[in-house]
Amino acid sequence: MAGVTRYRGPAPRPRLIWQWQDDAACRREDLVLFFGPDGERQPERERRERKAKAICAQCPVRNECLDHALAAPEKSGTWGGLNEEERASERRRRQRRKTPVHVVEVPDDKACGGCETVKPATDFYREPRSSDGLRPECKDCTYEQRSQAEVVAS
Repeated sequence: MAGVTRYRGPAPRPRLIWQWQDDAACRREDLVLFFGPDGERQPERERRERKAKAICAQCPVRNECLDHALAAPEKSGTWGGLNEEERASERRRRQRRKTPVHVVEVPDDKACGGCETVKPATDFYREPRSSDGLRPECKDCTYEQRSQAEVVAS
C-alpha cells in the first residue's frame, strides 16, 4: 500500500456524544478529587466531595454530566455535582416521575350506600381503589359503623 498514510494517534472520540466533556470544569483537575482513593475515611471523603461539588457547581456542562452519569449508570465518583448515593436517589426520583399516575375524577355529589341520601363529595372519605375515588358510605355512616363495632368489641 504505497502512498497510504495511516493515522497513528489515539482514535478520535465521537464529537457529538462526548463534546460536553471538553467544556467540563473538572477537565484539568486531579481524578482523585472526584473518585477518591481506596480506604478513604469518612471525614476525608466529605472534604474531598465538598471540593469536587464546588467545582461542579461552577461547571457549564453540569447537567450533561449528570445525565450521562445517570444513563450510564456511573457507580462511583462525583458526577454532575452528585456522589454515588445522591445519584442513586436522583435515578429513583426520575424513574418515579416517569411512572404514570392514575387520575380519578371525583364526582360533585354521590349517593351514600349506608343512609341512601345524595350528599356532596366532601362528605365522603377518599378511597383510591374505588372507581370514583370515594368510599361507598358517607363520613356519618362510616363513623356510626365504627362506633357500633367498638360497642360490640367491648
